[in-house]
Amino acid sequence: MANWVAEAPVLAGSAAVVLFMVGVAALLGFRHTAKLDDAELARLAAAEGANVEHAVIDARGRNAFVRLSGGKLMIARVMGNDVSARVSPAAAVQISLRNGKLSVRFADLGYPPLHMRLQAPPTWIAELAGEPK
Repeated sequence: MANWVAEAPVLAGSAAVVLFMVGVAALLGFRHTAKLDDAELARLAAAEGANVEHAVIDARGRNAFVRLSGGKLMIARVMGNDVSARVSPAAAVQISLRNGKLSVRFADLGYPPLHMRLQAPPTWIAELAGEPK
């Protein structure tokens, strides 16, 4: 018990410093997260030398599936305060659309698949998924 009493001020001081650092981080805006919109998708497409032909963004603005010019497809997703995007030819992407849920998988396994719920899937996605019109 005497040892705990002797160490209590060190523990309290450490906890106070950690709370102070968390407070400073919150004031500086480190909790800000990125959000996908049409402008961000256009910027990502331009970085690939392409233009956005069609795009669908989830309701939270954290995932997007995009058809680019030149027959390419792009998945973009928010990861923390940044955006990760993967572009691939349409032939290297497996697309399924079931009961309003879109699933997109790339041929390489290095990028996680995209799963999005869609209220009314656009016709271009249904065509990519091979569904009849």
